[in-house]
Amino acid sequence: MPNRFTIATTAFVALGAHAVSAKDGLNIGIVTFSTSDVHTNQMVDTMSAAAKSKGWTVENLNANGDPSQAIAQIKQLATKKVDAIIVTVFDSTGLAAGLQAAADAKIPVLTAGGGMAPGIALAASTGAAQPLVDLMVKNLGGSGTVLDLSYHPGIPCRERADSFDAAVKAHPGLKATTHEITIPGAAESSQAATSAWLSANANSKGPFAIFNCYDDNAMGAIAALKQNGRTDVQVYSFNATAPAVQAVKDGTMTATLGVDLTSAGKELIDQIPDIIKAGDAWKPKSFIPGYMIVTKENVDEALKNAPK
Repeated sequence: MPNRFTIATTAFVALGAHAVSAKDGLNIGIVTFSTSDVHTNQMVDTMSAAAKSKGWTVENLNANGDPSQAIAQIKQLATKKVDAIIVTVFDSTGLAAGLQAAADAKIPVLTAGGGMAPGIALAASTGAAQPLVDLMVKNLGGSGTVLDLSYHPGIPCRERADSFDAAVKAHPGLKATTHEITIPGAAESSQAATSAWLSANANSKGPFAIFNCYDDNAMGAIAALKQNGRTDVQVYSFNATAPAVQAVKDGTMTATLGVDLTSAGKELIDQIPDIIKAGDAWKPKSFIPGYMIVTKENVDEALKNAPK
């Protein structure tokens, strides 16, 4: 996968001077969206390993997809006076109370996939929606019946849903249905929603496609297609996990887009000392990791590199 980053500077948000800049070993906290998400786990594992390789200590907390839990955990870490906090996926604008607690404690907060907001020092933007939407529309010829399995509380999923909605608006020939999946239980809720959609569109005009927020829920959609004996439905997803890449190989998934989270996770960790050292002088930034779309044309290469 590509390993180059584009840095975009956003509005300045003062973090406050932090007294730990001279410490040899930092203590960081990671609030993960959900440990049931394979892709998030990959990034958390990368960040944890990168931090520990520097001699830092890491505390991992699981918010189970609940923003209120994420806020409580940020506050908990602030009370413990960790040196930095990383949050995955949650919409940063919905974590204001937690971010304020961290700011009051002079602790910088970084986000993987949550977007910029007051109190965020560095953000990895992981949505990468448009390339996959464009591929789907091209393959469908601009018309057909499509199911969007989305999860709006997660910023990457919301970015993908927004791109999907814009494509539907731009192509009147697309008949779209959107269903909100549940987390935990992404695969199960997607399987049920897909079966219901297939039944409701038994007499609809093809081509057919399912646009998934991420690979875990896509596997549920694929299970429903198999259960209903449907081989005429294109399936699109994000994250390029090993099961999804294998599904592309098997022909049950059309394409999955993988963001280079390994490099993104290392970038977040590597920036922490500079953020702490800069204090009030730090200018909040976001960066876009590289990505790769896995299709039948390059699936063999992707299988060698897919996260396990």
